[in-house]
Order: sequence, then C-alpha cells, then structure tokens
Amino acid sequence: MTRPKVQSVGEADAEQAIAPLTLAFATDPCIRLFYPDPRDHLTHFAAMMRIQIRHAIACRSAHCVEGFSAAAIWFPPAESVADAEANKAKRRQLDAMIEETASRDGNDDVFAALETVGKFHPEAPHWYLLAIGVDPHHQNEGLGSALMKHALPKCDADGVPAFLESANPRNVPFYVRHGFEVMREVQVGTSPTITLMVRDPR
Repeated sequence: MTRPKVQSVGEADAEQAIAPLTLAFATDPCIRLFYPDPRDHLTHFAAMMRIQIRHAIACRSAHCVEGFSAAAIWFPPAESVADAEANKAKRRQLDAMIEETASRDGNDDVFAALETVGKFHPEAPHWYLLAIGVDPHHQNEGLGSALMKHALPKCDADGVPAFLESANPRNVPFYVRHGFEVMREVQVGTSPTITLMVRDPR
C-alpha cells in the first residue's frame, strides 16, 4: 500500500487544511458540549483553527495529506522568552474565543477542567500537537499515522518531547501506538476526561 503523501500547509491552503479538522472534531466531547448546534461548531471551531494555524504555517509545522483529507497543527519549541510569551498569548487568545462563543449551559465543569489542563502544560521546550484530524469519510486509511510519522522525526531530531491533550478516549490508543504515554488525566465534576500525553524523543 502506498504511503499517503504529507506536505506542509501554505497560506493559500489554510482553509482546505482546516476543513478535515473541523469535521474530525465534530464528535470531540468537549467541543460538542461547547457547540451543541452543528452550525455553531462549523463556524466557531473553524474560526479558532484559523487563528492558530497562522503561526504553524509560518513555522512550516502545519501538515496535511495530499488532497486535504487529513491535517495536523503543531507548534515548535519556544526558542526564547519572547517565543514562550507568544505561545502563551496564542493560548489566551484561544481561551478567550471559547469563553466568548461557547455555550455555558451546564458547562461550568468543562471550563474548570480546561483551566486545570492549562496549568499542566509543560514549561520546558517541547513540540505541541494542537490538533490532528481525519475527514470521517477517510478514516482507517492510515492518514493520521502518516501525519504522525511525518512530524515525530523532527521532534526526535530536536531532542525534545512531544505533548498533546485529548478529550476523546477513542484517540488515546492511537497516540500510544505512536509512542505517547499518559502523563495525567483531568476530570472535573461532569466534564469529559481530558488525557494529557507526552512522548520522549527517541
């Protein structure tokens, strides 16, 4: 079987790369609690990804499978105090957008869980996988694995860990297969369990 071709996302490709992520996260437990109306999910999740993907494109760390049926957004390690502050600013921007647009109906525990997760985000240099997703129509074609196998050698070459958070328990075994280990689980009241995972460089 031919391995799917993975390429960097360019500025002109941003919308096409965001599309499979939006579809993939349509069943994410936290995201759908925030946006139970599918129209809100399509609007606001895509808007969040537009904000986040810009930096990844500039760093050539946004990747997609040829044909845009799967994509991933990575953030590289901070190389300076300014980089670290910029990364924190991006996270605050994302959090602010969620605060502004997400449904608060019954979601106090989810907001509290995400606030707790933020406290455990590593301070040491690391690659951060913000999002990886496959168009549901193309599931089980090895596209997610192709994206991982494209990115992880860079993490190894840099000699730093890779870090991610997953609110979907079905995805945890996939990450384990690619060398990630569970660092901790966060669950507040009725919130979904959010799994924090790390992969040491090889």
